Amino acid sequence: MSEVLTCLEHQSVPIRPTRNSGDFAITTAQAAQLSKSKSIPLDAFRWGHQSLQWRQFCGVVQLEGLTLEILPKIYGKESQPGSCRLTLIRMLRKAGMMKVHRGAGASIHAQNHSLLDIFIQEFCLLLREQTLIGKPRDYQQQEANLGVVKGKLLVNQQLRQNLAHSERLYCQFDELTDDITINQIIKFTLRILFPQCRSNQSRKAVTELLMQHDAISEARFSSSDIDRIQLNRTNSRYGPLLDWCRLFLDTRNPDVTAGKHNLLSILFDMNVLFERWLAAELRPIAHQAGLTLKEQSPRRHLAYRADIDQEVFQTRPDISLINQDKKVVLILDAKWKILDSTEAKLGISQQDLYQLTAYGNLYNLQSLALIYPRQQNLEPHYPIQLYGRQRMGLDVFCTDVTKGIGELVRAALLKSQPTMS
Repeated sequence: MSEVLTCLEHQSVPIRPTRNSGDFAITTAQAAQLSKSKSIPLDAFRWGHQSLQWRQFCGVVQLEGLTLEILPKIYGKESQPGSCRLTLIRMLRKAGMMKVHRGAGASIHAQNHSLLDIFIQEFCLLLREQTLIGKPRDYQQQEANLGVVKGKLLVNQQLRQNLAHSERLYCQFDELTDDITINQIIKFTLRILFPQCRSNQSRKAVTELLMQHDAISEARFSSSDIDRIQLNRTNSRYGPLLDWCRLFLDTRNPDVTAGKHNLLSILFDMNVLFERWLAAELRPIAHQAGLTLKEQSPRRHLAYRADIDQEVFQTRPDISLINQDKKVVLILDAKWKILDSTEAKLGISQQDLYQLTAYGNLYNLQSLALIYPRQQNLEPHYPIQLYGRQRMGLDVFCTDVTKGIGELVRAALLKSQPTMS
């Protein structure tokens, strides 16, 4: 069983030739595994002097003999890994990036298990729930020697195999079976997860499900095999499970070292997660206000090239609120970044400010919003006035992700309601 090394995003992890159990460090060999991995984003971490520093990616990376757990840096919880882990899981669930039906995931104690074990248990809970309903089945064409005709008699095979046994009939027929590709992929996923289990609870869950799939054929699969599966109304409930299988299969990298160790990594870009979490938090409030919330839209172009008769520089706002007249009334940008309360500009990226100003002019807005996670020494709200042909208000919010979006963000959203006609 590999040891779990927990660190926070932006925290520097030393690299040493060797390490003892309990050391906050990784070995040179383990660092080499990371550098050769094709399943880890190139910008997930940066190298330092005999160290590495994780950036805005959080999740789990399993190296040979060590499991790295990278947690988000949550204000006020920096010294409590369990609370940071719980917050990450809650954000993933809220954002719809971890799906367990009917609240089954509430039984998992996120503060007491490693992230990888939590992911495995989430998968097992969802699989157990679907297995109770019934494994997906389909008709498969089979051939066999039978005592009576079933389906159709294959004359050529009958003459070749049963010439001296007239009591046998070689038939081809369709039979309803659960030994189909979907179940074979699930069994293969369970097989690769079992060695990764750290807790007894995870091992027990995987073992029980493997026993329930004992009659399913053994086969090897990749995520591309999952992409080729066509779901229908009878097996569409297995869609979330196949998403989990794709995640686990996508993150395996067998070519990291010359040995046989499989590097497994499940990493989430906190910028993407924060944006999706924020959209999920805001959507019901927008609906109550008579507004429609859209992510990464509506898209428009900032410029036009007459020489090629083509519009260029397409916009993709993080979150837009649209009224009943189809007019954009507010654009919100979500940034999982560290601000600086001592700076007059608060450490806000000039590029981000230029982008929002361009949005405001293009969509003819009076107000915009930048939303960051809450951080030390920062106020929950900073009002900024943007100059230009038309003046726009920019609300900068620092929201506590452990408590939801907060009343100030809610008020800014509802403030756009009067602009509806």
